[in-house]
Amino acid sequence: MQTNTHAPVLDFLLSTLRAHRANGRIHVDVSHGVDSYMRHVMRLADERALSGPEALVACNRALNLTLALPQITEARRDAR
Repeated sequence: MQTNTHAPVLDFLLSTLRAHRANGRIHVDVSHGVDSYMRHVMRLADERALSGPEALVACNRALNLTLALPQITEARRDAR
């Protein structure tokens, strides 16, 4: 069983992304991709393939770029 050795701030950034998705601030499709990317970065940090600062920069940039996207409402189709 592998333990998480990455910095707790990475978990915080991931939970922040998920909170924005739940709030509707981030489009669901974009959020799923960035969520996957951030979890990948965290795995690399756990495996020591990335240093802590490199992982923090990568996750922080991903979150900031996602939040910088314009808000677009999801396509909802009304019953005809």
